[in-house]
Amino acid sequence: NQLEAVIAMLRRYDFGKKEDNNHDTFKSVSVNIKDNILILDFEKDRVLLQKLQKVIAHTNYDQGDTLKIVVGSATIKVFIDEKNEKIVKDMIEQFHLIHKLKNISEMSLFFDVHAQKTKGVLSTITTLLQLHDINMVEIVTSSPELIIYLKEEDVVKAYELLKGI
Repeated sequence: NQLEAVIAMLRRYDFGKKEDNNHDTFKSVSVNIKDNILILDFEKDRVLLQKLQKVIAHTNYDQGDTLKIVVGSATIKVFIDEKNEKIVKDMIEQFHLIHKLKNISEMSLFFDVHAQKTKGVLSTITTLLQLHDINMVEIVTSSPELIIYLKEEDVVKAYELLKGI
């Protein structure tokens, strides 16, 4: 049987020693959570990018306001506090809005700088959340920070799972 031959071959194969330094990586992680995030997914447009510069100027980072802009190949995603939706109201009406997500929580994981050299950090997190039926709406990285966007109802469970690694 071919399947049994493949299994026998895999049992004999030396995959190398698994590095187990993930555990130390997660011991030093700190987590911040922010609720009421709005995610706007626009069709990519040069004029929209220019208008977003005004939104940056109106964002008060010192008071904890959230604004993240991700420019992809075909879309522009804007992550903003729901309370500041009025700032981008004209853009929602003027430009092609593909999708709008409300009631999203932002979970920021701050790792030690050495985490960048550790293999499997992202896969450990995504696998853990997937195994517990938690959908990540978006992921943004800015090493050593990993930002995960989740539905607000999933954030407590996700927090408990991540702190338990």
